[in-house]
Amino acid sequence: MFLEILVGFPIHLDTTAEEEQSGAQAGIPTNTGAEQVMQGVHFVESRSGNRDWEMFAEAAEGYQSKGTWELKKVKVLFYSDDVVQFTVTGKTGNIDAKSKDIDIAGSVETKSSNGYLFQTEQLRYQARLRLLTSKDKVHMLGPPDSKGNFINLNGQDMETQVDKKIMSIKQNVVATMTLGDDKKKASVTSGGAEFSGLSFSAKFYDHVAVELDTMKLEGPEAFFQYDQGKDFLQSILLQGGVRATDTDKYATSDTIKFEPLENKFILNGRPRVVQNNDEIQGDQIIFIDGGKKVKVENIRARMDKQ
Repeated sequence: MFLEILVGFPIHLDTTAEEEQSGAQAGIPTNTGAEQVMQGVHFVESRSGNRDWEMFAEAAEGYQSKGTWELKKVKVLFYSDDVVQFTVTGKTGNIDAKSKDIDIAGSVETKSSNGYLFQTEQLRYQARLRLLTSKDKVHMLGPPDSKGNFINLNGQDMETQVDKKIMSIKQNVVATMTLGDDKKKASVTSGGAEFSGLSFSAKFYDHVAVELDTMKLEGPEAFFQYDQGKDFLQSILLQGGVRATDTDKYATSDTIKFEPLENKFILNGRPRVVQNNDEIQGDQIIFIDGGKKVKVENIRARMDKQ
């Protein structure tokens, strides 16, 4: 049986001797100085007529003098537009009575409604901003696409905007993923990354490097676009001044778009390719078959006479 409480601090509950004995048998300390000890708790917080969050806990201890509730085995549902957008679980929790901020610690998992999973050691909910944050290291698993492929990512400094449904990792991003039916491997490093709670789209920013077999792509930001109907990776677009390096050549352009299904790279915006001392420019340059062949529109070439 759960005891449901609409969170409006302070809450005054009288604890009988029988309830204290029951709590002790369940492993809940009764001599911790807590003014209220409960087992099987359900907290609900609302604002402007809409549900903000909903919490379940195995046990709760209330400290009216501190204005806090301390909880064990916590599960919190965070709402936006009265729909659950994020679910957070952890070993312990703490609710501040005045600010309604929540701290959760111990093997914390945050799962978005569309299947992204973030694992950290601690997490803080800032009620006024409706923001989930963690400065710890974070491990993320993306939802599998229609081909069973997913992103596996490590980083640090997580931030989730509940209302906007945007999840960010702001430091030291290292990700690996599998592409397409042929299970081609790709790795990504960047300063930060951003994911949507509404789709599988992803943005990497701040010194992005994408490695695909022998090809390495580098640029300020990269966008991973998924087919909305079939949920598979349709393209990787790097923009803002990009460099592509292969075993025997390199290329520069304003943008490079990689299409994994056709295994081709499309360079636009002053593209050029340099191999040894030879240089090719054109309106558009396409690397076909992973870079083994090159197609140039309106070619302009400078060849080494030697």
